[in-house]
Amino acid sequence: MTSLAQVNLWGDAQKADANAKPKLRVALIGCGGISGAHINGWKRLNPTAQIVACADPIEQRRHQRGDEIGLPREARFPYLKDLLKAGIEFDAIDCCANNVAHAPVTIEALNHGKHVLCEKPLAIKPDLVKKMIAARNKAKNKILMTAQHMRFEQKSLKLKEYLSTGVLGDIYYARAQFLRRRFLPTRIGFIDKSISGGGPCIDIGVHILDLTLHLMGHPEPVSVSAITPQKLAKRKDIRGWWGEWDRNAIDVEDFAAGFIRFKNGAAMTLECSWLLNIKEPETTKITLMGTEAGAEWPDLTIHGESGGSATDTALRFPEDKTGGHAKEIEYFADAILNKKASPVPTEQSLNVIRILDGLYRSSQSGREVKV
Repeated sequence: MTSLAQVNLWGDAQKADANAKPKLRVALIGCGGISGAHINGWKRLNPTAQIVACADPIEQRRHQRGDEIGLPREARFPYLKDLLKAGIEFDAIDCCANNVAHAPVTIEALNHGKHVLCEKPLAIKPDLVKKMIAARNKAKNKILMTAQHMRFEQKSLKLKEYLSTGVLGDIYYARAQFLRRRFLPTRIGFIDKSISGGGPCIDIGVHILDLTLHLMGHPEPVSVSAITPQKLAKRKDIRGWWGEWDRNAIDVEDFAAGFIRFKNGAAMTLECSWLLNIKEPETTKITLMGTEAGAEWPDLTIHGESGGSATDTALRFPEDKTGGHAKEIEYFADAILNKKASPVPTEQSLNVIRILDGLYRSSQSGREVKV
């Protein structure tokens, strides 16, 4: 994708008064931790795109973010419904609310004719994603995009571009890992299943799963098997590097491992954890095995064969320091202003949620389940 600057969305706006009306007005819904990364992304697009309002039921959070953005007090609300009633004009929402709120907030926004960028996971159940798709279809010409920022990191964009040539042949197996040694989130919104929908499987597993599917070319999942135990999270002798969490409240897994089968005969393993007895503080890795070559992310190495000898090639490219969160927001704005398709199609996110839901169901039943 050409960058926003390259397609000249700003025109003469970069020379214009800072108070000029933006081409894209955004309401930030949910002012928790991840919203900070989104705010920084929107600031890069100012004055073409601007956050004009925010909403969060926790007063301290909405005023902290409101001050950070520079919003007047009258543009800060507890909920999206309050913002809509106030009559503030905006074109899109950026949903950074708790997981359980993603579906109702997105549907409400689409029903009012707004574009939606929604943090991952798009929803906690496949049926909710289907309702979001129905609302998107009813809204007509509105973008619904899942904020899967790992797709938009430079190394991911470059590897996806390289793989599009078919250099790996048929990708028949993939291994995806997002493992943390002692990084268990301390906020209740992550560790209470009624709010989050699950533990690391749906929190960080969703990232590495989505990216792996993207690099594989989005094969259709058919069945999964998994374990999602909680082994270390209740232990008082284990200390988290982000601080203490409520050991009485946590009711989600601290580790998940799954096996995923696809319609084309390919398969994938997924491992994710917040709390695991491993060497490295954090391991994020994808390995792809194809009939012509293999590939690794984030190392961006290609393992193949040439003249009867095994070869290992490292992909090189100029460094781009723009992070994935900023890039996904750039792609979202570009899609709206240039009338393009969603950079992360909701149907792809539906498959991600089908798999995650299946992993939890398989763990409960102790057997492989269809998705």
